[in-house]
Amino acid sequence: MRSNHSLLTGLVLLLLSSAAVALPSIQHWRSAKGAEVYFVATEGLPIVDARLVFTAGSAYDAKQNGVAALTSALLDQGAAGQTTQQIAERLENVGAQLSTASSRDLTTLSFRSLSDEKALASSWAVLQQVLSQPDFPLTDFQREKERTLLSIKRREESPGVLAQLALYREIYGGHPYAKPVRGTSESVAMIERGDLRRFYQRYYVANNLKLILVGGISRQQAEQMVAELLADLPAGEKAMPIAEVAELAEGKNIHVEYPSQQTHLMYGLPVLKHNDADNYALYVGNHILGGSGFSSRIVKEIREERGLAYSAYSYFHPMLQKGPFLLGLQTRNEKLTEAAVAAKKTLLEFVEQGVSEEELVAAKKNISGGFALRLDSNKKLLASVASIVASGVELDYLDRYLDNIDAVSVANIQDAFRRRLVVDKMVMVTVGQIKGDTK
Repeated sequence: MRSNHSLLTGLVLLLLSSAAVALPSIQHWRSAKGAEVYFVATEGLPIVDARLVFTAGSAYDAKQNGVAALTSALLDQGAAGQTTQQIAERLENVGAQLSTASSRDLTTLSFRSLSDEKALASSWAVLQQVLSQPDFPLTDFQREKERTLLSIKRREESPGVLAQLALYREIYGGHPYAKPVRGTSESVAMIERGDLRRFYQRYYVANNLKLILVGGISRQQAEQMVAELLADLPAGEKAMPIAEVAELAEGKNIHVEYPSQQTHLMYGLPVLKHNDADNYALYVGNHILGGSGFSSRIVKEIREERGLAYSAYSYFHPMLQKGPFLLGLQTRNEKLTEAAVAAKKTLLEFVEQGVSEEELVAAKKNISGGFALRLDSNKKLLASVASIVASGVELDYLDRYLDNIDAVSVANIQDAFRRRLVVDKMVMVTVGQIKGDTK
C-alpha cells in the first residue's frame, strides 16, 4: 500500500515538473491601430494557431437579439468578392482551417495553418480578407438566417436547452445575459442584412480586438503578420462595458411542462466575474462539490446513495459580468420531488459545513495532476492563453496557477461559498412531464 502511494506521488510530481518546464512565455504588445496582441512561440509542430477575440457577443445585440451570432456566422460566407466555396477551397488547398463562434460576451475567429511560408501566406491572406472585407452576400444571409430559425425551432425539442434558457431568463431578468445567444424566432425574423453590416462596422475594429498567436514562428514574423492582418481594419473604439448584474431578491421554483419520460433540473444564480478574488477557492470547492465526475459529492449523493440520476454536476461559469453557478441533473419524472430536495440539501450542507482536509488534498492532487494536459498541444495552449486574455488576469497566471491552487484552504472554500452562494436566492427550473411544485 505504501509503495502504491509513493508511485502515485511520484507520478504527480513528474506531471508537475513537466508542466513547469512547458509553461509558455506570453509576449504582449499593442498594434499601431490599438489591438492587443499576445504571442507564444512554440517548437515542434510546424503549425500556427490564431484566435481573434472581439467584445461583440450577444450582450451587444441591443434590441436585435441574434444579430451578433448572425454577423459572426456570415463573416466567412463571402469576402472581397469571393464566394463561400472559393474561400473554403483556398483554405483547403493549403490545409488551413477557419471558424467563428459567438457567446454572450464575445465573438471569436479561430484560425489554424501550417507554418510553411507559402501555406501560411496564402491562408493568412484569406483570414485578412474575411476579417476586413466581408461581403455579407444576400443569398448567404438568407440561407444562414433560415438555418438559424431552424436551429431555434429545434431548441424546442431539447428539454435540457429549454431548462438552461429558462434559468438564464429568470436569473438575469432585464439584463442582456437573459437573452439566448442566437436570438428568438421573432427577433431573428426581423434582422436585415444591413443590420449585420452596422454591427460589424461598430464592433469589428482594432481597438475592440484581442489577438492571440501561438506557433512555430518568430516574434518578428508575428509582428509582420499582425500588421498585415490589421492593415485594412479601422481603429474604431472599444465596446462599452456590459451593465452589472443585479442581485436576486428571492429564490423561485419554476416548472415547464414537456412531454418526456425524464425531467431536467437546473438550479443556479449569478455569482462570478472573470478575475474574481474568490476564483480559486470556488473552483477547488466546486471540484469537490460537482466538478469531478463520479468522485464529486453531488454524484455520490444523487446517483450512488439514492439512484435518482445517472449523472449530476455543478460548475461556475465566470463572464465579463457575473456568470452563473449552475447545478444540474436529469431524473425520472416521478422522482423529481425527491431529486430536487436531495440536490438542495446536498448544496446547503456543502455551503454550511464546507469540505474536509482529506477531500481538499485529493482535489488539489487531481487538479494539479491534470494541469500539464491543458498545455500539451497548440490548440490547448491557444485556448488557455485566450482564456487568460479574456479573463483579464495577469499574464503570469499559468506560472502562479499551481501555487494558487495549493494555497486554497478548507477555511477559504467555506468562506467563499457562504458569501457567494446564497441558497435562499437561487432559482430552480425543471422541464419535464410532471405537474406541481418541487419545494
